[in-house]
Amino acid sequence: MRNIPVDIASMSFTVAGEAEPKIVDRATGEVKKDAEGRELYTLPLLPMPNDDRRNPVITVTFPSATFPQIVVGSKVKPVGLTCFYWQMNGRSGMGFRCEAIRPAAEKAA
Repeated sequence: MRNIPVDIASMSFTVAGEAEPKIVDRATGEVKKDAEGRELYTLPLLPMPNDDRRNPVITVTFPSATFPQIVVGSKVKPVGLTCFYWQMNGRSGMGFRCEAIRPAAEKAA
């Protein structure tokens, strides 16, 4: 699977919903983890500009050591955003991942 970097230099992102853990097994509630052992979460984001009127919100997966406390409606920056194509059980689509979600106003280190 190829991860394609997304250039977000001229974009802004608004949080469109609550962060949720990415569940591996619904029966046990086990949360999926990345290679470094951090739990993975999903967050719906509204990218601007956006000309996709049918589905303007993207769901981004990101790792976090603790449950993310991100306010709906806040402006954020998905650090290291990538896009990938997936196929499973006759279904397919585009997915998004990033290394971290930061406040949009945060200055680069």
